[in-house]
Amino acid sequence: MQTFIAVYLAVGFLIGIALFGWAAVSSVRHHGFRKAVRSAATTYVEELPLYWRVPVVAWMFVVALPLIAVWAIVNGQWDPLGAISVALVWLLYLALLRWHDRAKSKTKLRQRLHE
Repeated sequence: MQTFIAVYLAVGFLIGIALFGWAAVSSVRHHGFRKAVRSAATTYVEELPLYWRVPVVAWMFVVALPLIAVWAIVNGQWDPLGAISVALVWLLYLALLRWHDRAKSKTKLRQRLHE
């Protein structure tokens, strides 16, 4: 059974890589390397913050990371370097929430202007 699962996952992974490679190569052939990379990055930056998963994950971490830090303090496992790392990750997720809110308000503003 483990062999079947390993083969199944390997074949699925290879098919996924092949499809991604085919899409990338066809985009580069059609638009050129520079334009393909530029348009992919632009699409990523413009559309990523609008996905519903972004605020869900960000809120989960914004709430959970202080709880994890408190849990570590209560258990007597205080680590200053770990606390700094948790604080930096917390700030990153807070920035992700702000990015999502700004992108959402920008999109709403654009929709109002086009009506």
